[in-house]
Amino acid sequence: MNTRLRFTLMGIIAAFAAFPVVAPGETHERQLRVTPEASCAATLPAHVAGLPKFSEALLSGRAVRIVAIGSSSTEGVGASAPTRSYPAQLLALLNLALPATEFEVVNLGVGGETASATVERLRRDIPKQHPDLVIWQVGTNDGLRDVPVGDYEQTLRSALGFLRQRGDDVMLVGMQWTRKFAANPHYLAVRDATSQVAAETGVTLVSRFDAMRRLAEVSGREELIGPDQLHMNDRGYRCLAEQVAATLSHAIDYTEKPSLNDQG
Repeated sequence: MNTRLRFTLMGIIAAFAAFPVVAPGETHERQLRVTPEASCAATLPAHVAGLPKFSEALLSGRAVRIVAIGSSSTEGVGASAPTRSYPAQLLALLNLALPATEFEVVNLGVGGETASATVERLRRDIPKQHPDLVIWQVGTNDGLRDVPVGDYEQTLRSALGFLRQRGDDVMLVGMQWTRKFAANPHYLAVRDATSQVAAETGVTLVSRFDAMRRLAEVSGREELIGPDQLHMNDRGYRCLAEQVAATLSHAIDYTEKPSLNDQG
């Protein structure tokens, strides 16, 4: 079921008082400043593409609408509560980083979907949502279900082309890491295909695979995965939200000019 996530600022501050991970921006500048917590080992992608539509919305002062689509990692399976899913925690981080701006994050996650199933919904539902940014979490189920890599690549390219043709800004979130998944050759092939398509199309890919692996190398434990050894736990979703938010902060073009229709 689609879940629309909106929180008041006071509720967000109360929920995240224990997580001092964001340096608030000066609201008159409308600059998004996000500092990930060191313990999350969040790293920025090597290439962060600009997001002109998202930037224009942010700088215009109007509400910024983000649609998160994907499978269980977007829906929030494994989280202790809906407010602990990565889209919900992303919304909280954005509101703390720039409280003068109204953000909305729409969660279109459906657990268990492969990319082709998600794309059916993406083509149907994204136009109805009028997003300033689409964040598509993709690849895990294709890797685990042995979807042919060529079919997966074609699905990914086609959907990205659809979004680009519409003029939507888009960012990809890649597959999670566990030692078991990292030993699966097909899983790694889908991971590599995701990276290749993102690079060739100029789309930013947030690699949680690399971030989760690095943290495990430091700690010696798989701390971001729940007891089922598949879905992320609350901390995993928080770290992913920080990684996405920090990437967004580096994708804003501050030379974007608000349109006349958005100026008050």
